[in-house]
Amino acid sequence: MRGLIKRLLKEDIGLVYVTLGNMGSAVLGAFFWFILATILEVSSYGLVNYYLSLASIFTALGAIGLNTTVIAFLPKGEEEVLYEANSLILISGLILAFSLSIFHWSLGILSATMLFFTMTQAELLSRKMYREYALLSIGARLLQITSSLLLYFHTGLTGIILGYFLGYLAFSYKYFLSLRNLTLKIKSLKEKWSFALHAYGYNLIGKTLPNFLDKIIVGSLFGYYTLGLYQLGFQFFMFLSIISGSLYGYLLPEESSGKSKKELKLVSLIFAVVLALAFYIVSPHIIQTLFPSFADSIPIVQLMSLAVIPSTAVAMLTASLLANGKSRAVFIAGVIYIVSLITGLVIMRSIIGELGLALAFIIAQAIQAIYLGINRKSISRS
Repeated sequence: MRGLIKRLLKEDIGLVYVTLGNMGSAVLGAFFWFILATILEVSSYGLVNYYLSLASIFTALGAIGLNTTVIAFLPKGEEEVLYEANSLILISGLILAFSLSIFHWSLGILSATMLFFTMTQAELLSRKMYREYALLSIGARLLQITSSLLLYFHTGLTGIILGYFLGYLAFSYKYFLSLRNLTLKIKSLKEKWSFALHAYGYNLIGKTLPNFLDKIIVGSLFGYYTLGLYQLGFQFFMFLSIISGSLYGYLLPEESSGKSKKELKLVSLIFAVVLALAFYIVSPHIIQTLFPSFADSIPIVQLMSLAVIPSTAVAMLTASLLANGKSRAVFIAGVIYIVSLITGLVIMRSIIGELGLALAFIIAQAIQAIYLGINRKSISRS
């Protein structure tokens, strides 16, 4: 096993870079929000989160699935897809900037640059420039932290949003360079609209809405105290899921170019099981030591940490299906997940209390993984 891991690390160093980039960005982001919590009032802290969440949702809407389309087809040598997608994204970004400016002028430019940054990341991944992807992810976050804090002390809350804007703007260089090939033709994309729309639906259903809709339902139906317990469990899950997220970003361009990564998938799944079980054991001590006021969340955190196992399977299966052009199955799986999650949250909470929220979360992840697995097997048989 040791020899296998060494060989995989040598052959799949790209996964290491993608993981480092995602992990570095996530850790720095968490550190930044901790700093903000020490200098902002609760209401101001919530307002900034609301604005950034709103911009994130609009960015997901404006991407139209084109970032995933680029990652899936540029490794196949279809350069036209990149230029056509980036040209459409420019139009989408301008529409976003105008629309969000109704809420606050800074949100408009923030959402547009978030979109450009997303396409820059997509190009780096699709060209397998994994080291540059890691540096870009971490660099953007560092610039955001520095500029947001400096601007906050000069202009208040708007400065934080502008700091985020500057971080995304400075590191969207690949996107802006690609505009030299700006085109109004979308011949290549027309052939892939079905894929793009399914990927678009998956990005919304599978990524954006699950990060926000469940919080709204839990807070509205069961109160903010229950939401706090659930949210802490979700935060720990997100931290543990950094590996699976990186795995998806790495596997999609690799498998799209025809490479098989069966051994890597096996090692990743074993690692997810070990990580989940280890955290299940140590999480009570971590919470009692660092978050004593969240002691009631211990069983929720323990259960939700186990969800990293099916989520890792979901990441691998999703990458394989998208690499084979099966975006419809991925979209349906996302719909099944969010319906299962919301239904489970309401039913399980009424039956066994707060612990039911965590159980509903795991069940929804498992159902999604099973559906994707069934569709993946159908590809193997054909």
